[in-house]
Amino acid sequence: MIRNPGLLALSAASLFALAACQTGPDGITSPKAAVQGFYGPYKGDFRVADTARLSPGLAAEVERAKANEVESAALTKAGPNPTDKPNILEGEIFAGLNEGYTSYSLGPARILGDQAFVAVTFANKGYKTRWTDDVKLVNANGWKIDNVQYTGGWTGQTSLRDTLRQFNTLPVAP
Repeated sequence: MIRNPGLLALSAASLFALAACQTGPDGITSPKAAVQGFYGPYKGDFRVADTARLSPGLAAEVERAKANEVESAALTKAGPNPTDKPNILEGEIFAGLNEGYTSYSLGPARILGDQAFVAVTFANKGYKTRWTDDVKLVNANGWKIDNVQYTGGWTGQTSLRDTLRQFNTLPVAP
């Protein structure tokens, strides 16, 4: 016999909320918290981005891009034209405007199994523009950013992964 149906409903709701959290070892309990945890301290230079907040595949692509830049710079400097420009991944890559953003706000998260999508609205004051990109996350021992779908059409690319793949397929020596 249930004496307090309100208490039973509250207990059931609490259990469902705890089950939905899917906390990883880093304590990230929601896709929005993961996105905030990345973009909050991020200052626009992918070379110093917190790759622990990225999926293993995306983190590997970022590390490969950094290594390709270093190798291209060394080969250019040692080559016959040391004043040529080496391959450098220029512009903001974690948002869909090369010039970067000056502020952002998070929209709702959509969770589909082990994947989630968070709409992030960026603004660039200097360019007087706003746009919303879709950040894709995967849940593998905590929510990690796996891609950013660019929606503004300003970069010539469709996503962060496309940008990295294109750069990482360039010949290292210019």
